[in-house]
Amino acid sequence: MSAKRLTRPMVERTLWIVDESNVMDVLAPPTPAGQRGRKGRIRDNTRLWVIGVILCTRMGHETTVKGVYDVLTQALPREMQWELGVLRPLTTTKETTRAAHDPEAARLTKNGKPRKEIWTDLGYERLGYDDLVNATNKLRDRLDYGHGSAPDLPPGERVRRRSLVEDAVDRLIKVSVIPRTCSTVTIDGTGQWSWNIGPKMEQRNAQKRLAAGTAHAVSEDVETALQVTSIVADDDTTPAPKGAATTRLRHCLDAAWGYKTGKGGQKEVGYGFHQHTVVRTADPNSTGRPEPLLVEGLVVVPANEDVVDASLRLLDRIQLRSKITRLAGDLLYTNLKADRWAVPLAQRGIEQILAMREDGGGCVDINGAVMQYGWMHCPAAPMDQRPLPATFARDEDEEHYDTVEEFKANWSFDRKESGLGRNPSSKWICPAMAGRGGCWARGTDNVTVAREAGLPIITPPEDWQTRPCCTNKTMDFTPDPKNPHHQRKLMQREYVGTRRWRRAFNLSSSVEGAFGILKNPSRQRMRRGQNRLPGLAMANLINGLKASVFNEEQLRSWHEETGLGPAEHPLLQADPHDWGFTDPTKEQAKEIDARHLLVARTENSTVAEEAA
Repeated sequence: MSAKRLTRPMVERTLWIVDESNVMDVLAPPTPAGQRGRKGRIRDNTRLWVIGVILCTRMGHETTVKGVYDVLTQALPREMQWELGVLRPLTTTKETTRAAHDPEAARLTKNGKPRKEIWTDLGYERLGYDDLVNATNKLRDRLDYGHGSAPDLPPGERVRRRSLVEDAVDRLIKVSVIPRTCSTVTIDGTGQWSWNIGPKMEQRNAQKRLAAGTAHAVSEDVETALQVTSIVADDDTTPAPKGAATTRLRHCLDAAWGYKTGKGGQKEVGYGFHQHTVVRTADPNSTGRPEPLLVEGLVVVPANEDVVDASLRLLDRIQLRSKITRLAGDLLYTNLKADRWAVPLAQRGIEQILAMREDGGGCVDINGAVMQYGWMHCPAAPMDQRPLPATFARDEDEEHYDTVEEFKANWSFDRKESGLGRNPSSKWICPAMAGRGGCWARGTDNVTVAREAGLPIITPPEDWQTRPCCTNKTMDFTPDPKNPHHQRKLMQREYVGTRRWRRAFNLSSSVEGAFGILKNPSRQRMRRGQNRLPGLAMANLINGLKASVFNEEQLRSWHEETGLGPAEHPLLQADPHDWGFTDPTKEQAKEIDARHLLVARTENSTVAEEAA
């Protein structure tokens, strides 16, 4: 839950995340040695902004520049403000500016004058609101890569900046997680809809596509019976024309009109961003709570951007530090074309755990066998009697699962080679050859043995001699990923509808639980309108900072409940008892100021002597 006030351990964990991640080397690299020109305090002020965003998140405040400024200057004890650099020796050198403030009652000024508290006679100042504004402006100047916020960037520079931003997010997440004992993750997207309204023309075009039934992305396979629920759909992915930035400034610069799934399951038009998030979850065969619920990675893209490129890029970044063998996803990922999603995942050594609908089970003929949900069945199987999975697990009971297992035992083929990995070919054996029944197509001896064992007897179709599945001992199948008829995108390890499949698929709800916390107004507030710094770069950075706080909270809670995890980890140390806080008197404040000023001047003198 959000903190009522900030304690020293909270601030120390914040500093550990910022410093241990080395995120400042990406956001504001140190000035190269020997470089001339005015250096200012951009790196220091950027670091304070980063710290302030995390502290705002801890307190459940808006992570706007004003929110960060208020937390740094009002929510921290005076001693801590000096330690962090919120209070510091004077950096303002112009006499006219310094004389404009009352040394006994420093205050924010308006009408174009610097909004900074300065105590001229005493020789120190407090971080100003404009200091943070300038730091975020510099940050955006270096890192903005969206077509709206940076319309004239060359393609190579756009990719370089995007990579820097994603690297910064990865650094923050990397230090807020622990080594894994499992290798399963779940992925989903959530909308971050803008607090203002986007361009009306684009909205009307998106609504027309939705009404015409053409609201699908290039990665979606719309030739199957499965329902399309992708959020991405708009084809307006071309860069903004030169000079269009002025028009878009009235809107959230890099946002776009896209599609989302409403509370009632219907498709709606929305304006903003789409965040793809990968969350850790236990392996399907795990017991207890072997791992905490942690965000493994995230990326924010315009709402009309195709889901595949961003998601694969995200998974590749995660795989550099953490192995992934299984990926659970909802219908958004079930609907993606095999050659763009299932095959690239398989080439990365990742198997899917997919959602299936009770109204989406189309059957196709493969070498005489019946394929449904990517699994082979006997051609004599009564597929209309197959018990299909319910949309919700609560609608299934033990009797349902027993019926599924019985149907599987009687009619499904055994898969000896999965074809789910880098080898695209699968090998199948019919129920009779697998010893689960008898079939006249396999000869009289096969039927006799089955009868003696009390196994069911299968009557093959009249044309069984023309079916390779009935004449060959095994059946090899290499699906064409571009042929929807081959159902490559639906193939997964577990037979759809069984207990094992349901247990594995239920893991996908972990990401929804994470979204519930991340977007909660009293927790991380990961939603548009809480930041109000435009552009994709800032959206990714702020959400990365918030995700690090989420991970810390989940990690500490899990450690307290289970006792698991590295006990020596800095984020897992127990907080000492909190004895409250005190407000210093004016004399005590002056003593604190004088002590820190003396230390700062001594350090500056030593640095100057060493430089000389």
